[in-house]
Amino acid sequence: MMNMYSIKKRLYIALGIFSFFTLCGFLSVPINARTEFFKSNSIKRAYNELDFTIKGQNPISNLNNGSIQLKISEGVAPFKILIYSTTTAVKEYQVKEELTINNLAAGEYMIVVSGGNNQYRSKTITLRQE
Repeated sequence: MMNMYSIKKRLYIALGIFSFFTLCGFLSVPINARTEFFKSNSIKRAYNELDFTIKGQNPISNLNNGSIQLKISEGVAPFKILIYSTTTAVKEYQVKEELTINNLAAGEYMIVVSGGNNQYRSKTITLRQE
């Protein structure tokens, strides 16, 4: 029967051997494979694909009649959109390309869009009372 001391001793030996092989380079990916991986165009495109534009219409006369138009220009659908605001609760939408949100009050809105490739991008817009 093994006691706790012998279990810990075996664990530390295994960690030591693993660390030794890692530090000596036996368990790492060869340098050529790593550099080729990062030179790949698909990796560069993956970080630059998601983009969108937003336009706002300011509310008039203390009414909640402002709006935000969002158009996604690049990325992989379906898109999940989260709207954070200083005046309302978080809202969530799923769209393919465009979204218009109406009946908004004056305030700051942060829009986070995530795409089908687990990419995301955020932008903010401020609606002012006219």
